[in-house]
Amino acid sequence: MEQEGRPGGMTEVEPAGADAHIAVVGVAARFGPDAAPGSLREWPPVPGSQPGEAAADPHAFDHGFFSVSPREAVVLDPQQRVLLECAHHALEDAAHDPTRGDAVVGVYAGGATTAHAARLRARPDLLPHVDDRQIRAATGADFLASRIAYKLGLTGPAVSVQAASATALVTVHTAVQALLGGECDVALAASATVGTAEGTRDGFGCAVLVLRRLPDAWENGDRIHAVVCGTAVGRGGAGESAEVGRARITADALSVSGVAADTVEAVHAPPGVGVTDTAPAAATLVQAVLAGSGAPLRTAVTASGVFGTHACVVLAGPPAPPAPPVPTAPAGTSAADPRGWQLLPFSAKSPAALAETAARLGDHLRFTEGAAALRDVAWTLQSGRTPFPHRGFVVARGSGEAASALAGIGADPQKEKARHATGEAPPVVFTFPGHGGQHLGMGRALYRSDPRFRQDVDNCAARVRTETGVDLLAVLNPEGEEAEEAARRELEDPTVTQLAVFVLEHTLAQALIRRGVRPSAVVGHSLGGYAAACVAGVFSFPDAVRMVVTRVRLLRSLAPGAMAAVRMTEAELLPLLPEGVGIAAFSGPDQVTVSGPREAVTRFVEEYAAKGLEVRLLHIPGAGHSSLVDPVLDEYAEFLGGITFHPPAIPVVSDTTGTWAEPEEITSPAYWCRHMRQAVRYHDVLDTLNSVEGAALVEVGPGTTLTALARRHRELRRDHLILHSLPHPKDETPDPQVLLSTIGALWAAGTDVRWPALHTAPAPRRTGLPGHPFTRTAFTLPTA
Repeated sequence: MEQEGRPGGMTEVEPAGADAHIAVVGVAARFGPDAAPGSLREWPPVPGSQPGEAAADPHAFDHGFFSVSPREAVVLDPQQRVLLECAHHALEDAAHDPTRGDAVVGVYAGGATTAHAARLRARPDLLPHVDDRQIRAATGADFLASRIAYKLGLTGPAVSVQAASATALVTVHTAVQALLGGECDVALAASATVGTAEGTRDGFGCAVLVLRRLPDAWENGDRIHAVVCGTAVGRGGAGESAEVGRARITADALSVSGVAADTVEAVHAPPGVGVTDTAPAAATLVQAVLAGSGAPLRTAVTASGVFGTHACVVLAGPPAPPAPPVPTAPAGTSAADPRGWQLLPFSAKSPAALAETAARLGDHLRFTEGAAALRDVAWTLQSGRTPFPHRGFVVARGSGEAASALAGIGADPQKEKARHATGEAPPVVFTFPGHGGQHLGMGRALYRSDPRFRQDVDNCAARVRTETGVDLLAVLNPEGEEAEEAARRELEDPTVTQLAVFVLEHTLAQALIRRGVRPSAVVGHSLGGYAAACVAGVFSFPDAVRMVVTRVRLLRSLAPGAMAAVRMTEAELLPLLPEGVGIAAFSGPDQVTVSGPREAVTRFVEEYAAKGLEVRLLHIPGAGHSSLVDPVLDEYAEFLGGITFHPPAIPVVSDTTGTWAEPEEITSPAYWCRHMRQAVRYHDVLDTLNSVEGAALVEVGPGTTLTALARRHRELRRDHLILHSLPHPKDETPDPQVLLSTIGALWAAGTDVRWPALHTAPAPRRTGLPGHPFTRTAFTLPTA
């Protein structure tokens, strides 16, 4: 539509302050040398490209990315092809993912008059599958904006704007009016001109700006390229020269902006190669936007179309964002470190594009001077990019470290950290280990670096202190050598150890759930069964603490016992066991744990170790899951009568039966008595989990015991993702790196992560990053 005001008039926008200003939060552009004779050719720039390097061929198009068939791509006007690619890149530059959130995005787009439709109609013999209706839809200016909105899933107004050489500025004016009028939350102002000579780039240009209200941009943490302070559109009056008419419209725009005329430099776009060429005005506008905060501080960009149409956009440099609050931390901990561990997810629509995405991102972090803080890069990738099926991630503390990791994935996209998401999130199973993986420092780095996790641990520790008098914080977060030595001694106490393991597992599960990793099922190994049932809602946290304490007290009241790991099948082992010693756990076909009186177990280990049998004593006091437990079962059953049980809100796999627990079973005292007495059938658990198609197993607790067992299961390790959330005691990998790597692997498999939960104050901001690498094919009209 032709955008004109009355002669001598201006648009009806009252002067206002920052609330009426519009932020330019995203830019994408491609220009030929005639349209942009300077160094500007393509934005966002491809890492490693040189200033002034030729932009991609405007007649080449990544049809597969936009689900356009090759036959349709031939018919589609090159202007529409280029606009689609630039619109997607502009939204990426703005870090706005249109597939999430409820922001209404409008599109205001225009183009030049081309001969593409005439050329199609001239050769019906070469395009027998194309009728005139299809030609009109593929080449008509009416569909420039609506095609962008349709292909990118945008739900706001889609309006075609035609104002000849002034189109680029009039689209901005129209978009600004829509934003100020509340018609949309985000607006794309776009224009394109593509000539008809395939293989040439002269006289070619496309620009897309992403706009939103300035207060909204501040609140959203957007990177702001420039600010639109005011716009105006009008037509020259009778007998009025172009210069006079343009000056009047510029004065109107300045009046709307509230900017003093003597602080503004006026820049007029030169004429194009044709009367409808939009490229020169678009190039002038983009160059002014990208000038940023450099001199001059403000610019009034003007352009004129035929029949006296004039447009002006007044731009200012980006304002300084509001100062973030200074983070604080409780005594004995550290505030969130902006240089701390960050998870950088990235994705693409093909393995080749994924490798190129990783390489470009790595080059950007390695070579871009003044690259943004890594947490801003992470946040931009997490919240501002559309997740595609082929996914990868890296976890790093600094740009150099991230760049090196990305280079490795770019060179080998088949690495473990590059996966293909099927479109459905994998069912996640939380597996909770039992007593035995505890160690000094378990979870400490996470406690000190994650305020939300620290608060959860503090709250649980306070409840434990009230119930038992045990100070778990002295064990989980000792400060100094003396405190560490005292904590090491405390961990020799089974009550302290099992409470510490239970609390760590419970709070770690909450940390994962808070980040969007919600279990579809849970299972525990021995003591871990209490954490699993508590997370599933079978009983409350206070009741779980009482159950763990009572269980430990009863086990400690028994005759001295011991446990040992044996590498042998059940059939081979049973004839060798001395009286009173039985199998306490089945961890694999040839991996079992025996339990019984201490003297008998110790003698068995010494005897068969000397004969070459793979057997070793475990660092677990007592002899749970054996006949020694029988004398205390009645007392435990009586105690359990005071526990309030609830049907599980999450399915539970029983480590006592090895299969799914029935609600009426797991909510009875009898079950928990059997759980303490009978053998742990974890190998059967793994067989059960193997039947859950595409499941991801996440060990939630200290160490990697259950992860190792799962990876020894031949079928499970082939078809399922197996992860752990904290490092092995001998692994020096920091806790946050392990946890973020697990979250990254789950995201790569399709889990919908709650990204804000990964960040603490001050909030990260969005920054500019390379766009998706298009895999283009040249589409030319057939010739005779």
